[in-house]
Amino acid sequence: MLARRKGERGFALLEILIAFVVLALGLGAISTGVVVAMRSDARTQVNRTALRVAQSRLEAAGISEALVAGTREGLVANKFRWRQTVTELRSVGDTRTQQGGRPAPANGALRSFWVEVAVEAPDGTATRLAALKLSAEAKQ
Repeated sequence: MLARRKGERGFALLEILIAFVVLALGLGAISTGVVVAMRSDARTQVNRTALRVAQSRLEAAGISEALVAGTREGLVANKFRWRQTVTELRSVGDTRTQQGGRPAPANGALRSFWVEVAVEAPDGTATRLAALKLSAEAKQ
């Protein structure tokens, strides 16, 4: 019995070392999973904020600012760069013109605009939204 114990001497140390290695690998895998989840959450938050900026700019077009063909740019919170492109649409059969090549206004007519908004996040990802907007002709 005594001889057998001498042969097993150090076996408990080996078991403990293997247990620590397995524990370290498990904790490493768990911490990697947590880091990946946190990065994904941060990326989702940035994308969500960019989408909110794009929606806000798209809603403001024609309400708090006049619909005018052209491009506008700006910066929100010193992070999100937005670009709004407004294009006036004309129907194929619209032959009314006035000086400057713009269609002559008809009484009570609606003008249509295609509004595109692109928002670039700090990490380089872009969110794009577009909508068709209508605006009443200005009375002259």
